[in-house]
Amino acid sequence: MSLRKLLIKSTEINIRLPFRRDNMVERDTDSPLVIIGDLHGERDSLKDIIDVVGDERDSLFLFLGDYVDRGSDCIGLLEDILTFQARNQDRVILLRGNHEDWNMNVRYSFAGELLAKGYEDMIEDILAWYESLPLIALLDNIVALHGGVPKPVPKDLKELARAQAFDPVGLQILWNDPLDEQYWPRGGGTKAFTADDLSAFLNLTGTKLLIRGHQYVPGRGYKLNFDNQCVTIFSASYGYGWPRCFAYFPHPSEISPENVERYIIRL
Repeated sequence: MSLRKLLIKSTEINIRLPFRRDNMVERDTDSPLVIIGDLHGERDSLKDIIDVVGDERDSLFLFLGDYVDRGSDCIGLLEDILTFQARNQDRVILLRGNHEDWNMNVRYSFAGELLAKGYEDMIEDILAWYESLPLIALLDNIVALHGGVPKPVPKDLKELARAQAFDPVGLQILWNDPLDEQYWPRGGGTKAFTADDLSAFLNLTGTKLLIRGHQYVPGRGYKLNFDNQCVTIFSASYGYGWPRCFAYFPHPSEISPENVERYIIRL
């Protein structure tokens, strides 16, 4: 299937996702859950993760965004992800990251790659695909998003679900980071979230932990904040050979801050 057809197909799948409300997907699952962090154009990272997971036809796959920019073959990775989704429609949730944004693509590598490889006629299809991606997933005990907790925390789930990528709440969902020793201000309306902010967000969503991407973790591939209630997973090596991580939860309803680390897999 051509990239254009894959984009159109994925856009349709995203919009019609079961249990989707505005920009939030909320579902319980008895199936194993695989969570994949930022890939940034690294096709080998996705292939290696799928190879490790194996023939898990009953698993639910959740991607945390940032599929493009920085890597050497963003178009190829996009084709791989969209093909995987097309073959497993009810088992794949693709979230939006802060790099699913044309301004970011121009600043980094994806726009240049599209032009260099003759894909400039697909820019509108790509932008429509970006807009189809939800921002948040609630899966049993887990709330998943790309960046972090918006401040102030929305008053209810309806307000959270209505967040758009470029409004104040949606922007922070895509960009915010936990306040720790690694934190550095990103500017532009983004904020650091604290343990208290996270606690309020978990209460709002009725979950026990937040799983996010967005930050690379040199030499480790993942990190835990706020008594393991905030888990950062990064699935790209950034060309440095750093560990690439993903999470595999055989029984998502049993996941808690106390046991979450044992289910993080490093490649």
